[in-house]
Amino acid sequence: MNKHHSMDEAFRKKLRDFEMEPSDHLWEQIVQKRNWRHRALNRARKQSPMLVLGAALLMAGLNWLAWPESAQAIQSFPIPLSTAIAPVASTAPAGTPSEQSPALIGEGHTNTLPPSVPARPAFVSLPPATATPALALAANMPSAVTATQQEEKTTQLYAATLPAVRPIREAPAPAVATLMEQHSSKQPGILKGIFSPEPKCAEFGNGYWSFYFDALASPDLSIRQMSPRNPEYEEYVQSRRETESNMYAFSGALRLSMVSDKGLAVRTGVNYSQINEKFTYYSGSEEIIKYINRYDQDGTVIGTDTVIEVGARHKITHNQYRMLDIPFLVGYEINKGKLDISLNGGAYLNLLFRQKGDFLSPQDMRPVSFDSGDPDAYPAFKQAVGLGWYGSLGLAYRLKPRVQLILEPHIKAFPKSVTQEQFAVSQHYLTTGLFIGLRHQL
Repeated sequence: MNKHHSMDEAFRKKLRDFEMEPSDHLWEQIVQKRNWRHRALNRARKQSPMLVLGAALLMAGLNWLAWPESAQAIQSFPIPLSTAIAPVASTAPAGTPSEQSPALIGEGHTNTLPPSVPARPAFVSLPPATATPALALAANMPSAVTATQQEEKTTQLYAATLPAVRPIREAPAPAVATLMEQHSSKQPGILKGIFSPEPKCAEFGNGYWSFYFDALASPDLSIRQMSPRNPEYEEYVQSRRETESNMYAFSGALRLSMVSDKGLAVRTGVNYSQINEKFTYYSGSEEIIKYINRYDQDGTVIGTDTVIEVGARHKITHNQYRMLDIPFLVGYEINKGKLDISLNGGAYLNLLFRQKGDFLSPQDMRPVSFDSGDPDAYPAFKQAVGLGWYGSLGLAYRLKPRVQLILEPHIKAFPKSVTQEQFAVSQHYLTTGLFIGLRHQL
């Protein structure tokens, strides 16, 4: 089959895991036997059209030089057919055939009948031949002319009694096969392999598609970028950078991949990612005012006490940013034996963005809490980020006939800010990591 066809690739993918590893000595013997023969055969195949063309030209030249020139000269066309029966007339005087003059017979009449046609029967009576001198012969000329006319009439009557003879038409000579046809009949496989078009396999639908299910997990590195929407908040942005630090991030994905026999891949699924940061706040001299109510035995408020605490404050909070996305990816895969190399890219549609933690308030630079699940918390972040971009380079190594180990370094970025438009700071995230997981062919 044609190794460039899509069906060949499909069969090769199905059967490549059932091959048996040959022994080393077998490969050595194959290399020894195929080394020079294989190279010579490949060169001959590459140059075979030119070689055959040159051989054909050489044979044509030799045939032209050695072919005998036996063409017949044709005086006129069409060639007239020879008369089947010619009348035989004798102008000799009456007499026996043995006494007729050979000179007169040779000069005046020639027998043109073919050997197969019988001679005219001798039922014409001729007067007996007598030896006459020249004067007597001249005197008897009228009688000789009369005898000749009578003989011509008798010949015409005899010709009329014969059956009609049609001209013989020879059957056409069989066509002589050309040199190329003779060579093709002896070795049809060689010429067909050289001049025939490359065989094509049957087309089935729009190609062959394979379906895969991927389960992936990735340790990520998040890169945060903050910028003030107003220049007066530059100090606030700097304070947040000092109080907030990156900890770790991770993501997980379940994907469905559809890969064609030509390498085109389409992927989608669901992706969960989480970014963890650390908020650290320390104040050496901070005054905290607390209001404490006093109750009686019936539970009635009878007074309020004000407590003022002065001292250092140290607060540590682990902030969490969680995202749920749907990827829409396209890619291209290249197969290298048991290893598949893929290049992927596309969009991530963010469905949910949830956050929880503490940061500095832009009003008084004190810690405040933000929580997407608490309506009373500080409203700084959006509930959905929007559209993001994704790119990756995937490596899939086949462990079993339908199972592959996947390593996929990737990068993901959301161009829009995760904070609301009225908030003082614009905050963006870019994450990169390495997906590790398994792929199962469905």
